[in-house]
Amino acid sequence: MDKITFTRSELYTLVWKFPIPQIAKHYEVSSMGIKNACEKMNIPLPKSRYWIGPAYKRNNVPQLPPDFKGNNEIVILKKTYEMQLRVPSKSTPLLDLAQSIKNDVHAPLTISDKLENPLEIILATKQYWENKILNKDIQPDVLEILNLNVSEESRNRALLFMNTFIKLIQYRGHEFRKGLDGLETIVFKNDNEIKIDLREAQKRVTKSGLRETSGYIFTGDFIFRISRGSNKREWRDGKISLENNLALIMAKIELMAAED
Repeated sequence: MDKITFTRSELYTLVWKFPIPQIAKHYEVSSMGIKNACEKMNIPLPKSRYWIGPAYKRNNVPQLPPDFKGNNEIVILKKTYEMQLRVPSKSTPLLDLAQSIKNDVHAPLTISDKLENPLEIILATKQYWENKILNKDIQPDVLEILNLNVSEESRNRALLFMNTFIKLIQYRGHEFRKGLDGLETIVFKNDNEIKIDLREAQKRVTKSGLRETSGYIFTGDFIFRISRGSNKREWRDGKISLENNLALIMAKIELMAAED
């Protein structure tokens, strides 16, 4: 989950179709990681001036050198997210609060394999998805269901995660509700609000045929985002899954809400 694999042909196609910073941002890897991979696989790279001017003038694309004898695939590590940082030797308010939440034996931190005592909004979301299969034209009530951008295969996992997380929010003395904008919102006693968002990461894929087309597919990796104005934080599945990061996420939310 914390790395991505490219074939030599795929990487060659990408670097001559999109600028490296754009590729790096989309796949959440570093630009240097892409450049190093191209060097190892003997993939020529365009000069910076190649991207100046209209796309139809970019016709001087060199061929992929055929005499490469190395591996046809290469792995590039993704950028690390906050949840994957090494634990510092000194304690911090975030880590101290997260540990305190972990040590609370009554805190709902364990996510089971099936829905147990589902909340009303969880049931409403599940029912909407089931109805959507029978009637694709059905319109959701955004104030009654969760706004979860996940694949059909990941829906059950998303409901399990949110069912436990909302219970943790309530256990910690905060209010969970839908904002008038349709976004999931945590309201604190000081009236501060934190927006939360759970979604599944996507990646761009190119299909070859009579006409080359591209699109996005879900990856199975979850991303959880919190925001208060311009202050934003994200966690992503990696060496530690979101399910095992509930205490850290909750601690960060509470510290963000306490900020002036």
